Amino acid sequence: MLPASKFAILVSLLAMTSACDPLEPPKTVSDFCLNDRRVSIAPAPAAGADDPGNHWDSDQTVAEVIEHNAVHDQLCPAPAKKP
Repeated sequence: MLPASKFAILVSLLAMTSACDPLEPPKTVSDFCLNDRRVSIAPAPAAGADDPGNHWDSDQTVAEVIEHNAVHDQLCPAPAKKP
């Protein structure tokens, strides 16, 4: 077989395979979801409670953590559990 005819066969085979429906691209996780995590909080038992040992989070910290966790949950859905 001549080199030109081999090349023509190769080109036609490649053209036929490119007409197939492409596979769905793999889903990737964003860098944010790989590097971030939910944050836990320890709110005070009552508003304005005395905390001499600094064991509880302030009201502002609690609000910011709740906001952070909401964004995390929206951007990084939990993977489905396998049965």
